[in-house]
Amino acid sequence: MMMMMMKTLNVDILHNFTPLNALSNQRLTDVLSGCHVESLAPESVICRYGDCDDKAIFLLSGKVVLIDHRGQETILNAVDPAANHALIPNKPRQFTIKSLKTVNILAVNQQRLNDALLWQQSLSSLAKTLFSRLPDNIEKDWLLRLLQSRIFYRLPPMNILELLNVLIEVPVNKGQDIIRTGDQADSCYFIKEGRVAVRQKIADEVLTVAYLSKGDFFGEEGLLKDAPRNADITMLDDGILMKLVKKDFDRLLKSPSLQSLSFALAIPQIESEEAVWLDVRLAEEYCLIHLKNALHLPLPDIRLKARQLPLNKHYIICCDNGQRSAAAAFLLGIQGYNTTILAGGLWSLSAVERAQYLESA
Repeated sequence: MMMMMMKTLNVDILHNFTPLNALSNQRLTDVLSGCHVESLAPESVICRYGDCDDKAIFLLSGKVVLIDHRGQETILNAVDPAANHALIPNKPRQFTIKSLKTVNILAVNQQRLNDALLWQQSLSSLAKTLFSRLPDNIEKDWLLRLLQSRIFYRLPPMNILELLNVLIEVPVNKGQDIIRTGDQADSCYFIKEGRVAVRQKIADEVLTVAYLSKGDFFGEEGLLKDAPRNADITMLDDGILMKLVKKDFDRLLKSPSLQSLSFALAIPQIESEEAVWLDVRLAEEYCLIHLKNALHLPLPDIRLKARQLPLNKHYIICCDNGQRSAAAAFLLGIQGYNTTILAGGLWSLSAVERAQYLESA
């Protein structure tokens, strides 16, 4: 049996590992969110021949043996140059890998790593392209900070140019209310200059829950939920906001950043424990009927309670028809979670699938 102990990860030890060493500190931190060093006892199986997992595995210390389908063995020590790369990155796995002595490994989500590499490697050329096409009065520092935001992680890079061209510059004054609780959500905002305070009513008391500044954004939650505003947002300084209206938000940000799976394709990932269900309906709906073993986090609670969810898992998000799942996937995605939407929601299941996979609380 594999014995495992989790250790706190010190990112300084990763400077020799390719391609982790190609990432900026911010990108590397995003990729490593929720990851730990795993200490495995001798004879532990790290992966098996034919596995199609979603991990990139790095050998930090110790010695392993790679066994191919013919039983031929290759020894790899953490000090060998070949260990500066991920262990057998191809999928399905072409080797079974076992520890020969106690080893330390790091497993990161491959898709999250790929997304970070795409942005890291394209950011410089993308910025140059944008700078060449934008008016001279566009502040370059603000644009670079904007491009670093998680909100663009899954966005095709060249979509950014069109988004910047549809932003509406709005001068604002200190003390000005930008959003009021109960207002209809018709746009979101990126902060170009200035700071804002975010206030919400919690337990009959109005509390300041966040301060946002240059490069941050706000107002997207109401657009995603298609619901009235749930906070007051007020300027703390004179400044400039860049406004993105709902139709452009849906077209340029929301739709391209979401990934979906049919139920037939999702089930193998759930059964192999590569992913877990996350139900984002209300508690009453969940209790009435839900997918077996599904975690539950209602959509209204995601912004405040998302950190209760481990970051190192892949979540397939479900609701009744997929609409709330899309909003939840976007909100979780910008917090660094790996998410996919169950296409069509629970309504897409056949009668046979419902009988087999659904249960009541």
